[in-house]
Amino acid sequence: MNRIVLAACAAAALASPLARGQTWPTGPIHLVVPFSPGSGTDIVARAVGDVLSRNIKQPVVVENKPGAGGTIAAAQVARSTPDGTTILVHSSGHALNPAISRTCRTTRCAT
Repeated sequence: MNRIVLAACAAAALASPLARGQTWPTGPIHLVVPFSPGSGTDIVARAVGDVLSRNIKQPVVVENKPGAGGTIAAAQVARSTPDGTTILVHSSGHALNPAISRTCRTTRCAT
C-alpha cells in the first residue's frame, strides 16, 4: 500500500508543471446589464468595471440590454461562449424571472 501511495505522489509531483492553468482573461470582459444606461445597476456595473479593469489590466465593456424583464440580457449571456469573459450584472429581482415568466421556463434562459 505504501508503494502505491508513494508512486501516486511521485506521479503527481512530476505532472504538476504540466497542470498550469490558462491565463485569464485573454480579451475584454463584457458586463451585460439588463437595464438602461443611468440606472442604479448600470452605475454599479460601471464602477465595478473600472476597478476590475485596473486590477486585471484588461478592458471592461459595460453593455446595456434592457427589455423583457432582463430576459434579453440573460439569454445573451447564456448563449455566449463559456470562457468567463461575459458576465451578467443583475439585481435581486431577476431571481424571480424563471418563476413568473413562461418564456424563461420554456427557453431555459435563466439557467
